[in-house]
Amino acid sequence: MKTIKLIAVLLTLLAGSVSTLAFAATTADENATTATLSEPNIQQLKGKIGPYAIVMSLDLNKMEEDQMVGTYYYVDRPHSVFTLRIASMEAINASGSMRIVLKEYSPSGKHTGTFDGQYECRGDYYAGTFTNATNGKKFKFVLE
Repeated sequence: MKTIKLIAVLLTLLAGSVSTLAFAATTADENATTATLSEPNIQQLKGKIGPYAIVMSLDLNKMEEDQMVGTYYYVDRPHSVFTLRIASMEAINASGSMRIVLKEYSPSGKHTGTFDGQYECRGDYYAGTFTNATNGKKFKFVLE
């Protein structure tokens, strides 16, 4: 089910716009209610940056440039949560593969790193290179 929602989000992005869609439904007593189709679609990915285990959460409905889209933390430091913002995103192919660049910000708001990788909607997979903004060191990352 979450793969179907992700495909819908990615197709919306490929069409060139991300918008919140809403619809109104009238109940039997003629009261109108509104439900939003862009419910939170939080995806949790686990894996490693180099040798370091992490857990990343992404809200796949917020995939717009400079939008805060998620958080992550190192498993051995779960109370130190980094935020993630979209730096860029582009479709790679029609099957839903995306190149997504995420900027990492420390709890104090300092830009501390960048994830640059390929996101696969089939199988919920994000992998690529993480670059530490402070010292320039690069690490491979793989998250599933």
